[in-house]
Amino acid sequence: MEDSPIFGALTVYFPHRPVLELQWTGFAHLLNIPGLQTLSEKELVNQIGQIIVAPQHFSHPLAARFDLAKLQFLEPWNALRIRVIEAKNLVAKEILTKSSNPYVVICGGGTTAKTRVIHKNLNPKWNETFEILYSDLPDQEIEFNLISDKGVKINQQLGSCRIRIKEVPERGFIDKWIDLENVKSGQLHIKVTRLRLLSDPTQLEEVLKVNEQSRPKRDNEIASAVLYTYIEKGRGLPVLQMKKDNLKALAVVQVGVEDNVKKFGSRINNGEAEWKKRFQFLIRNPLNEELKLKVHNEHNKPIGSITVRLSRLLAASEMTLQDWLPLESTEQNSEIRVKLQLRILTPDVGAPSPQGKTKAQFFKPRTKVKKR
Repeated sequence: MEDSPIFGALTVYFPHRPVLELQWTGFAHLLNIPGLQTLSEKELVNQIGQIIVAPQHFSHPLAARFDLAKLQFLEPWNALRIRVIEAKNLVAKEILTKSSNPYVVICGGGTTAKTRVIHKNLNPKWNETFEILYSDLPDQEIEFNLISDKGVKINQQLGSCRIRIKEVPERGFIDKWIDLENVKSGQLHIKVTRLRLLSDPTQLEEVLKVNEQSRPKRDNEIASAVLYTYIEKGRGLPVLQMKKDNLKALAVVQVGVEDNVKKFGSRINNGEAEWKKRFQFLIRNPLNEELKLKVHNEHNKPIGSITVRLSRLLAASEMTLQDWLPLESTEQNSEIRVKLQLRILTPDVGAPSPQGKTKAQFFKPRTKVKKR
């Protein structure tokens, strides 16, 4: 910035999910309802996470004519591969069997994933792999929550731990045992590897081969690529006369790869709609998968659809497609402008294969100061 103020914009966000302490003054009798307090806090945290927990953020321009689109951290152009290996010395939550039914919930980069449940085991071994995308917002963390599955009853906490993303070397990995917090005993063994995002399609064959060879039999398929999707706007959309409150018709878009589907909408104005929505999808094999986009109105009546095979992007320049795409199955010449960008995921130099043997370090969580 050449002129005062020297700051172009102010950005506010939580680097990780906040911990809430709700005061139920005047509503203490409601706490007698089983699970109400836990449910309320969980729902509030989830709502906050969708709005302002990294990579989500709120940015406000401080200087006139400052374009927020120029901010460098809008897209999560970074990736980590997280392997949840095992845990040991977990506390027993089942009184009769003196055991627990542990699983791990991983939160980071605005996404949540979880391992399978291992029944009646205080030293479980998961060996499960997950990928997380994250932006350049500073001080982001990955949180691991260990939980004992209680079936129809309320699950019980077995402890938690977290690592800062900046702890992972720029060109490498970490392999650690971490003490669990807020419990008498328990440690979690994780391996976290930085991934590079490549625009070279010739790397895909080797990546798919390495992923298949290194994947344990019970593990999920390892992601080989990321699809960055920008749904900008539409034109030639049907114009409907709304009877109620003179509202304009709504164009609802559903876009997704396999079972990962995003949904959003915008009003149609003179046959045009503007969405400007960005999404990312982890891709197992671009040769076999496709992006599906459907548009319908507020009455769920189809307007049209688009299907893009991801193999098409492998042949595109810089593996990028930015164009107006015609909607199929429509009586009008409706189109949607999109930008689709594919990037190949590969471990950085010096990183082990997903199942590689390394010597684990032992790590104790940093001391936390409780704010009042």
